[in-house]
Amino acid sequence: MIKLGLNTWLWAYKFETRHLFCIDKAAELGAEAIDFSINDPWNFPTAEVAERMKQYEMDTIVTTAMTPEYNAISPDSAVREKALTFMKRLLDVTAKLGAKVVGGVNYVGSGYHTGKPRSIQEIEWDIEYLRAAADYASQYGIDIALEPVKRFETHFLNTASQALELIEQAGKPNLKVHLDTFHMNIEEADIPEAIEMCGEKLAYLHLIDSNRGTPGMGHIPWEGVFKALKKIGYEGSGCIETFNPQTLEETSSLTYLTRQFAKTPEELSKQGLTYLKAVRTMVYGK
Repeated sequence: MIKLGLNTWLWAYKFETRHLFCIDKAAELGAEAIDFSINDPWNFPTAEVAERMKQYEMDTIVTTAMTPEYNAISPDSAVREKALTFMKRLLDVTAKLGAKVVGGVNYVGSGYHTGKPRSIQEIEWDIEYLRAAADYASQYGIDIALEPVKRFETHFLNTASQALELIEQAGKPNLKVHLDTFHMNIEEADIPEAIEMCGEKLAYLHLIDSNRGTPGMGHIPWEGVFKALKKIGYEGSGCIETFNPQTLEETSSLTYLTRQFAKTPEELSKQGLTYLKAVRTMVYGK
């Protein structure tokens, strides 16, 4: 049965030592998992986070959105090499946190767009990168889960089927899929069907509604989502990933979210977790 949790984006778009309270808040709100969004692995307070997490039984997941300066499909080989350096550092941090999944936009520079369909050359560059990253991750027993995102964010990977195809071409067993219900709402014809398609390759989920609010605020078919997860026997985590309503002035350029769905992160978190746990109980019967 899926474990339900919260993403640190609810409080911090760049997690620093001053944000350690997020861990306590997530536990207090009833989170069963916590997703640390790490976009600068060189300046993440790894030791402090690992120590604070010892107080709780929440599962730990790491996600990222690599910026265009770390772009595995760049025509510039130096930029592609920087992407691998970034990923190796992130995997080192992930291992120290005891997490077993690195999800997110970890396969390309987030926001990088050629204005054209992806090319065969870009696929070849990405496969080379993914194989090297997967080999490095294997020493830690970590899965790298690729998150397909909306076409406005990347031209490279938008659907579950594309992710599965890329994983098959790369041929590494620790390459998996990370699904995000907000992006699926735009790119997938049938969200539950896409979940079932991933099957045992599904390693993680971001749970957001169609308007990028917390679950229950839009038109995502949540009952269908949970039924699909039950059907494939999914035992991993799914975390709410919406954004701090108190910092929209700072984050809207990154998230494109310009509306407040609540006044505080805690209000969003409580509403979302309550809703998701109710749907889970309805589907799983416990």
